[in-house]
Amino acid sequence: MKISQAVSERIKELLANKGMSMYKLKNLSGLSHSTFSCIIYGRYNSCNLKPLLAIIYALKISPKEFFDSTLFDEENIGN
Repeated sequence: MKISQAVSERIKELLANKGMSMYKLKNLSGLSHSTFSCIIYGRYNSCNLKPLLAIIYALKISPKEFFDSTLFDEENIGN
C-alpha cells in the first residue's frame, strides 16, 4: 500500500468512527476542494504536511493519534 492510500484509509476510518461526513471535514479543515479531494482519494505522489495537519486538527485529534494505526506499520507501506 502506498502512503497516500494509508492516509486516505485512515481519514475514512476516523470519519466513520466519529460519524462525520467528508463534506463537514472539508469545511472544518478550510482546504480547497481540489486539495481535499486529492488527499481523501489518495491522488498524489507526495503530500505537504500543512494540509494533512489541517485535516488532522479538524478531526480534533493529534498527529500522534492519526498515525497510531497499523496502516502505517512498515510492513504495510510500500515504496
